[in-house]
Amino acid sequence: MKKQIISGLLAVSMVASLGAVNVAAEGKDNADIKIGFSSKDNSDVFVANIADAAEERAKELGVELLMYDAGGDVNKQISDCETLLAAGVDALVVIPQSVEGSAPVVSMANDAGVPIIIDNGDIADTNYTAFVGCTDQESGELLGKWFVEESGLKEGDKVAIIEGPMGQSGQVGRMAGFEAVGMLDYFDVVATQTANWKRDEAMALAEDWITTYGEDLKAIICENDDMGMGALSAAQAAGRDDIIIGGVDGIEDAVQAVKDGVYGVSVLQDSAGQGATGVDVALAAAKGEEFEKDTRIPFRPITKDNVDAYLEGGVEAISGDDAAEEKTEEAAEETAEEEAAE
Repeated sequence: MKKQIISGLLAVSMVASLGAVNVAAEGKDNADIKIGFSSKDNSDVFVANIADAAEERAKELGVELLMYDAGGDVNKQISDCETLLAAGVDALVVIPQSVEGSAPVVSMANDAGVPIIIDNGDIADTNYTAFVGCTDQESGELLGKWFVEESGLKEGDKVAIIEGPMGQSGQVGRMAGFEAVGMLDYFDVVATQTANWKRDEAMALAEDWITTYGEDLKAIICENDDMGMGALSAAQAAGRDDIIIGGVDGIEDAVQAVKDGVYGVSVLQDSAGQGATGVDVALAAAKGEEFEKDTRIPFRPITKDNVDAYLEGGVEAISGDDAAEEKTEEAAEETAEEEAAE
């Protein structure tokens, strides 16, 4: 097994490979390489952070990065990828808008002989060149476990869940994580609805739920921090500082809210590592160099107990959880075994 440090997080990388290579790009200098980058929705702060990191890394490497934002529209993402492939990119990086809906981009790239790197989210067609990202179920398990074991809530308390877009890997994986740790059975889940990763939509949902369920509503569990910040705004506006709120991503204002004691937990995933490494892998694949087929970066919960350490020392300061690292290694091994079986 090969491990590498990516933006301070211990990434577990499996299956060193030469993979699919765009023969036309072999022997080119970096300055002559064009990489296409299709983002699912840069209105999501975390996704925008991945895109920004990719852009910064491309500048460092001296490669041309052609960036498109699908704005949450899977059909636009497919059209964007068609445009990028027609523009003659040497490799394509895609943050999928939908597990199923975005799947055609893989065969499109393969038909064009262009390496395709899937970044951040899963996709139904696994015939891609490489994957860079996290295991979404892990984040749901960590978030769910915190609410069950550390939030101070009791079994049977009424909670609500704000989900990402239905069918996206983050939504599917995080809900599976909630189920795996027994959170859905432990609490009385009175409402579950998507806010499409959007802060304003989550705020509106939370406002409605606070009115509907009143003092009985004890927590709002959010599948990302943008939605968590929306729910927090609604709770604060209603004077409900008793409602416990948490989410996933580790965005700046969520971490600050943990520090301020108004947000229970933010499960960090490394946007910078995912963006930069996606470009690294794309460049290596385009040039016919060795790269990792599967790179997984573990999540880390940020809570009142370690937020000061994180703010002072970064990810390294909260990365001493051997059990979490072992769990991530196991997930990467299972992924590699499944791919080998196929």
